[in-house]
Amino acid sequence: MKAHFSIRAIALASAAWSGALAMPAFAQDTAPAVEDEAAIVVTARRREETLVSVPIAVSAFSGEALERGGAIDITDLANMTPNTTLEASRGTNSTLTAFIRGVGQQDPVSGFEQGVGIYLDDVYLNRPQGAILDIYDVERIEVLRGPQGTLYGRNTIGGAVKYVTKMLPQEFSLKLKGTYGSYDQPMASSACRRR
Repeated sequence: MKAHFSIRAIALASAAWSGALAMPAFAQDTAPAVEDEAAIVVTARRREETLVSVPIAVSAFSGEALERGGAIDITDLANMTPNTTLEASRGTNSTLTAFIRGVGQQDPVSGFEQGVGIYLDDVYLNRPQGAILDIYDVERIEVLRGPQGTLYGRNTIGGAVKYVTKMLPQEFSLKLKGTYGSYDQPMASSACRRR
């Protein structure tokens, strides 16, 4: 019995000694590329201010960040925004079902008003039909969580999604983007605008 106790004591002492000699872990020297929140300008309170100075729960994504993340349409924001569900309704690919913090409308029935307001350049989209917007030439998208009725009116009891497009330049420019599909099918999309 005495030998058993000494073996246990030696094992505990060696574990404590090896823990004391362990090398500390260091964090990475370089942080991943994340947008500076102090530099993001939002209009969540109907005036321009930085994201960190807004006293409400807002998630803002610049067009460049959405492009880098591979976001195709507005439903991809649900993967990046907490407490938010944006998805296509049952049996359709263009009608939006939106929930923020559990408030929204399950079925897009025309007689009922939605609980999350969708705004395209500060114009309210009053029906969810056709509200799955492609992310193309977007300046930023803001997701405002919580009741927004004071600034945005009715149908924003759950929150609001603001889609802000880029301003058109005054000079002509051409932007061409192409992809290569399956079965050797080239696909291309282009935009021609005044710049």
